[in-house]
Amino acid sequence: MKEILSRRVFLSVALYLALACTFIPSQAYALTVAEVVKDLACPCECPLILEDCNMNCGLEWKEEVGEQIKKGMNKDQIMEYFIAKYGESARLTPMQRIQGKTYQYTRSFDTVDWALLWAGIIGWIALMFLAVYISVKKLFFNKPDKSEKGGS
Repeated sequence: MKEILSRRVFLSVALYLALACTFIPSQAYALTVAEVVKDLACPCECPLILEDCNMNCGLEWKEEVGEQIKKGMNKDQIMEYFIAKYGESARLTPMQRIQGKTYQYTRSFDTVDWALLWAGIIGWIALMFLAVYISVKKLFFNKPDKSEKGGS
């Protein structure tokens, strides 16, 4: 009898904790500045996404997004606010996203870096073709020696 009672108490507490974890709001679901700014174009001259920009104008927009979040606005409301205030140029297009990420990763490349990058890629491709060519030649076109046949 005591085992059944303790088992029921344990199951009740476990069920209560599971429900409490499910229904109590968590900070994990709170909206962050990064979630909003990844869909906004940078107002600066740079081709970066607002998320990646650290220039003054980009930082001002990020602060403004933070203020909107503190006011309780959700992501859609903040996006609408920026588009209404700054126009369609605030909206990030897929092409801007690609160009911004490409620029972010290659903005410090100079001519030597680009030359080394392409030389490395071409060298690697040539090495791979050579390895495949030699492997295929040895596997399919190599005639066995007479001494390997086991004959006298």
